[in-house]
Amino acid sequence: MKHSESGIRKVIKQLRKCPEIEDIVKLRNGHKIVLVSGEERVTHFCAKAFHPLRRWLKQRTSIQNLKF
Repeated sequence: MKHSESGIRKVIKQLRKCPEIEDIVKLRNGHKIVLVSGEERVTHFCAKAFHPLRRWLKQRTSIQNLKF
């Protein structure tokens, strides 16, 4: 099993609970988040990618307080 940070697991758990997120697809180097509206975002869950992801989710979903 590969090493995974507990912060990443917390983020994915919060994303799975969001009604606007249709699917979270695991890719070779990250995840693809698919919204119900059809928008997609490919991201690697690391500290540098967290803040742009949080800003994108805050604008497009009901998630207003994503915790890492």
